[in-house]
Amino acid sequence: MDNILRNTKNSQSPEERQALSRLRQLLSEPGLLQASLFRRRRACGKSYCRCARSKRHWHASWHVGFSTKDGPRMTSIPEEWVAPVRLWIERYREAETLMKGISKLYWKRLKSARR
Repeated sequence: MDNILRNTKNSQSPEERQALSRLRQLLSEPGLLQASLFRRRRACGKSYCRCARSKRHWHASWHVGFSTKDGPRMTSIPEEWVAPVRLWIERYREAETLMKGISKLYWKRLKSARR
């Protein structure tokens, strides 16, 4: 039982070492965001604007959103923030995938140690 608790480089599989290494890289870089990025079109609400006459002229803006227990949350962001926010979201998703993979490896380790 003590062998599975020791987490030395010799006890790790190459797959585990690679996943942990990439996860450390992601966590050392700035920005992780659990959210979705999307473009939304809507009317501005001004009666004199052309968007009030036709949906075709609605204004487009970028939004970041996520779901909480209390319901969806979202906020608009300026165009120049889109690239960094997209990168933060991609980093979060990659980190989440890596953690799920690492967790599966540890589940296998626990199951094999019980035998």
